[in-house]
Amino acid sequence: MKLKVIIISRKIIILALIFMALIGFYRMSSTHAEKRWKEEIFLPGLEGKTVMIDPGHGGADPGAVKDGYTEAKLNMDLALALKKELEKNGVRVKMTRNGDEGLVPDKKMSYSEQWLLLHKRKIFAETEKAHILVSIHTNSHKDSSVSGSIVFYTDEISKSLAESVQSRLNSLDMRDRAAEQRNFAVIKGNVMPSVLIEAGFITSKHDRDILTSNSEAVARLIYEGLHIFAENLTPPQKVE
Repeated sequence: MKLKVIIISRKIIILALIFMALIGFYRMSSTHAEKRWKEEIFLPGLEGKTVMIDPGHGGADPGAVKDGYTEAKLNMDLALALKKELEKNGVRVKMTRNGDEGLVPDKKMSYSEQWLLLHKRKIFAETEKAHILVSIHTNSHKDSSVSGSIVFYTDEISKSLAESVQSRLNSLDMRDRAAEQRNFAVIKGNVMPSVLIEAGFITSKHDRDILTSNSEAVARLIYEGLHIFAENLTPPQKVE
């Protein structure tokens, strides 16, 4: 009986050691992948990298609404056009939602629920190891004459990205603007450069016509801004 107990105990110990070794190997692999990702973020070039596109709103949240148009739909159309443009140029693309599926609400949310949803989008970008996050939105204003694209950033890491995209979007027949710093939750505190693009004003017929009839041209300009930014990146010091 004692011999059997000893043999069983040895088997348990061996299995436990194997399990602990596997856990250690997984943690080492995960740490290595995390380290490599953080280094890749700032390597020059866009081709082969992953861009996370976040089409704002969706589901039960239409965003701004004007003359039968919803911001959620305009955001999605532009996001899909940008996805196509990026993939055509060798960039991997992930999206926080596809249509009205994915990380979108199915009911009216409280403020805390909205914050949690934005946090989920940020976590998704990290989980997918995105090198850049682009949140797509459409602006609104009580004055229908207000127009133009605005690119927002929250930190210095993302400032040059915002300025690069803003410069290209200013070539649209809207209005020249400057990139602006705002603490929007979905782009705040991310590891990767992150921008929130208000592609135009849904309340401006002029902007709305461009977004609805020529989203491919808008997407192309956003891609060009991302490309110019990525080409001018400087490899960082080794990440510890």
